[in-house]
Amino acid sequence: MTWARLLKHVFDLDVERCDCGGNLKLIAVIEQPEVIEKILKHMGLDPQPPPRDKARRMDLFGAD
Repeated sequence: MTWARLLKHVFDLDVERCDCGGNLKLIAVIEQPEVIEKILKHMGLDPQPPPRDKARRMDLFGAD
């Protein structure tokens, strides 16, 4: 599955479609953590992701 399809599936975010209705094309993807950290710091953003919460159990079928 491509990144574009994964984003659409998980977040209902179509990165290949512009708000104006036109098509978009990814020309670059930054995957190196050091580069991403440098860009985020330059923008004044925290490069560390927020802490994860523990998984919560969901009772899908109701508790009797």
